[in-house]
Amino acid sequence: MTTRSKDIIFLLGAGASAEAGIPTSAQMIDKIEKLFASGKEWKPHLQLYHHVKSAIHYASGLKGRFTDVPFNIETLVNTLYELERNEDHPLYPFIAAWNSRLVVLAGKDFEQVRQLRGLILRELKKWMCPEDAHHAHYYSGLITLQRDLNYPLHVFSLNYDLLVEGLDSRNFRVETGFPGFGPTQVWDWERFEDSESSPTPIAEAFLYKLHGSINWKRDEAKNLYRVQQVENVEPEQMEVIFGRDFKLEAADPYLFYAYEFRKFTLSAKLIVTIGYGFGDAHINKMIIQSLRADRVRKLVVVARCADENARAERRRLIAERLECANDRVEQIDVRGDSASAFLGTDKLSELLLAAMPKEQDTPF
Repeated sequence: MTTRSKDIIFLLGAGASAEAGIPTSAQMIDKIEKLFASGKEWKPHLQLYHHVKSAIHYASGLKGRFTDVPFNIETLVNTLYELERNEDHPLYPFIAAWNSRLVVLAGKDFEQVRQLRGLILRELKKWMCPEDAHHAHYYSGLITLQRDLNYPLHVFSLNYDLLVEGLDSRNFRVETGFPGFGPTQVWDWERFEDSESSPTPIAEAFLYKLHGSINWKRDEAKNLYRVQQVENVEPEQMEVIFGRDFKLEAADPYLFYAYEFRKFTLSAKLIVTIGYGFGDAHINKMIIQSLRADRVRKLVVVARCADENARAERRRLIAERLECANDRVEQIDVRGDSASAFLGTDKLSELLLAAMPKEQDTPF
């Protein structure tokens, strides 16, 4: 059973939660710019924002990239995070002088930079908690899929929201590494291993949140636990890899989850991504490594595409971002669906099994 459960793995990106009312990275930028126009707390930081945004576009232009500049919420907050480090940044001794206008806008000890990043993180927590949970109903397609396949699902997520955890119930248990809620219920990697080795897995789905979660906290001893009320998590204390360029943290659970993702991509026959834009270099390297390791392994990409031409273009862009050789492009299968349409597909299990590479000893 556990061997078959590793045949198909899932990777969720921001697009997977968009239809549930959670904004994508680009949409968050739009929301922030509206806050600058109307929010009293935001207006004092408008010129700083314009300066940072202009600098990001300028840096992109220096590389010859004048269109499709990679400016989104993560690029913005990552830049603010690096600026906030100021004298603590390892490159500080090599910088003759900060841009004079930046120094004025950043304020004493770059306090304005710190405040702006804090405002964005505060909004992030709100964005991750949609008011109408019904909009996320399509995630229940994972329950139907698991029951049809009759083995546990392995879901890797780059999202901070709680939509997959929302499926957890008496009849469908989602293993997250936590025995419960509260400071005494600390995360334990062995919960994943113990469930895997059990003759009858005690979870229907295993969830690996590669970039953290809005309901995670750490105690003074750095033990990780989760809470039921995200209001109890201060923005600056949120345990999320958000706005930091080094996505691979040398600590658990991030290190464990990254290792698990690498392990599963090298054993899966089918890697299914939903709403992932292929903008994470670490994730991309592990995906292309898995495709190179097995020429019959397939990558199924679920992304909105209007027609066949759009699908072909998306496939080309994905191959470019993965730095695929021409003979590897055939391993990429783009499905032009939204997340809700895909997860709501009638007999999704049959669709995935049909897409799975066939082997002589495979019963399908």
